[in-house]
Amino acid sequence: MAGDPSKASLWADADVYLAEELTTPNPATVAAAFSSEWGLVGLLDGEAGFEEGRAEDKSDHYAWGGILIRTSRKNFKMTKKFIALEDNPHVRGLVYPGSTGTEIVVPRHGPRKIAFEVRDGERIERLITRRFAVVDTIGTIKDGEDELKKFEVTVSIFPDGGGVLFDRQSTDDEEPETP
Repeated sequence: MAGDPSKASLWADADVYLAEELTTPNPATVAAAFSSEWGLVGLLDGEAGFEEGRAEDKSDHYAWGGILIRTSRKNFKMTKKFIALEDNPHVRGLVYPGSTGTEIVVPRHGPRKIAFEVRDGERIERLITRRFAVVDTIGTIKDGEDELKKFEVTVSIFPDGGGVLFDRQSTDDEEPETP
């Protein structure tokens, strides 16, 4: 059989971390814990997972006779979506920023750092925004007697000046130990 089955991903657990300050340092390595400056979103909908969306404008350019000679692409946008299951201060800060425990105000979403971490046993992968993310949309929030309250959050990822969206940390990239 060709390929490496250990590189196929089926993640048993995941977390989303948030940092209000854009200068909040990332953990030094995938083995290092997030500092107390990072908040934990809490329980996530594992079946929904982390959904990544990409959009860009594409234009095909043709010469006379209908010969395709070039394709241009611009206006790239990446989004990441997740569903939070806890109603806690970090989730409320995403859904209703500026609100308090006693008042809900019109949301004004500002930039923040965000990190997505997935785990399966000893295998870990993190994507940490290089620049920042901003909440793009919040899905419908439903209170009911037969379903968990869910907060569907979609964030837009903003790259740095070099086009880097995320800093990636992964146990897959670590050097194997020598016996």
